[in-house]
Amino acid sequence: MSDLPPQEEIEAPPRPPRQLPPLPFRVRVGVFLVGWVLILVGVAGLVLPGIQGVLTIVTGAALLSLDNELIYRLLRSALARWPAIWAKVERLRHKIHGKLHRFFHRG
Repeated sequence: MSDLPPQEEIEAPPRPPRQLPPLPFRVRVGVFLVGWVLILVGVAGLVLPGIQGVLTIVTGAALLSLDNELIYRLLRSALARWPAIWAKVERLRHKIHGKLHRFFHRG
């Protein structure tokens, strides 16, 4: 037997989110408004039939997280238990941001 003490598991520090290039002000305002509308529709969808409440809330939060670091961290911690869902939300965020950035930064 070895006389060495057992090594504790060392957790890797969380990776910082990949910095996305900033969107123009008018686009950020639009994303903010659409994100909150989706969240409000999602809350209504929790009690009304026919609207996917949770999905709409997560989509609205994903939109808001494009510009707000606090919402990004809250969304990431809320979905930490479901890494597959978090990966889909991350892909959605990057896809939306890429399309908005390309559309409004044409030269």
